[in-house]
Amino acid sequence: MLNSVRLFFVVMVLLFMGSLCRAQSVSFALKTSPSINFDFNTVQKYVSGITVMNVCELNIEAVGAQWDLYVGASTTVPGLWDVNSVYAIGGAIPSINIMQLQFRNASNTSQVPTFFPIQDILTPTYIIGTALAPDAAINCPATGTNQAGDYMVSTGCYKFNVDMKVIPGLGLQSGSYSMRIDYILVQDL
Repeated sequence: MLNSVRLFFVVMVLLFMGSLCRAQSVSFALKTSPSINFDFNTVQKYVSGITVMNVCELNIEAVGAQWDLYVGASTTVPGLWDVNSVYAIGGAIPSINIMQLQFRNASNTSQVPTFFPIQDILTPTYIIGTALAPDAAINCPATGTNQAGDYMVSTGCYKFNVDMKVIPGLGLQSGSYSMRIDYILVQDL
């Protein structure tokens, strides 16, 4: 009998930082469920993976400021999923990079246009902008759009759908695992 591995995307934490000046701010509105389950209970699912489209929608509002958007995983042991419970002795704890994300919008402004493996939040993946500041100003609808704008006015550039894919492969320890994924929107200062 095949033991199952359950991977839970448990909590999405949205962090944002705005300027102390009232004229400039960045924020997002999120439309999503706080968790999603991936239940690997067949060999086909272990080998081919599970993809869930439109897991969440990130709606960006940047008033008078350029911005950066990045994502990363927060776990107890960096690089590994958190262990909730195990069902068997053998096998490995899954690494976080079996989780892949994709950010899409109508104008294709994401700097990472396809699925990519998630990394630890200490070395995040930048969807818009870079770790260096300030970034060059990029107007909508170009790739990397980081200028002030609003998802209600310009949905093509400021509204992102996030898709998730997990391809664990074989050899994992049967059990229940979780990870927190942080989506971080900051003013590019």
